[in-house]
Amino acid sequence: MQAYAEKFGKSKEEVKQMGDWMKGKFDAVGLPYAFTEKGMVSSTFDAHRVLTEAYRQGGAAAQDKAAEALFHSYFAEEKAPNDPEELKKAAAAAGIDGEALVADKSVAAAEVKEELKIGQQLRVRGVPHFVIRADGSSKAQQISGAQPPEEFVDAIRAMAK
Repeated sequence: MQAYAEKFGKSKEEVKQMGDWMKGKFDAVGLPYAFTEKGMVSSTFDAHRVLTEAYRQGGAAAQDKAAEALFHSYFAEEKAPNDPEELKKAAAAAGIDGEALVADKSVAAAEVKEELKIGQQLRVRGVPHFVIRADGSSKAQQISGAQPPEEFVDAIRAMAK
């Protein structure tokens, strides 16, 4: 919790309230969520490498399986997003060689660095973050954080105008 307090400039109590709010959101859709002092916070760079490589090798379905494994590990079990064993499990869920991916730090690293650069240009400060753009248009709508479906409908309608 301390890491989040520092990151968001909040008191520990405010961070706990944020966690309680998130738990309510997870509970509403039947997903497990834990947020305690034992929760591990770390860089997500290697997790993004797993997700990027999963997509490259197996498409959206493989990436989705890797994401589900990583999300469960982090949100339900409070394990660090860069835990090598959890990264290997996520890769295996996607049908890719997790041992090789974790051992070779160059796999998908360039792509992830490029995505981070784009995120910085868009001023992304949290996840999830969506950019909705009509084909061929430079106009975009951005949605940050876990938002209700109506937010997406409104953004898509705005793009259609």
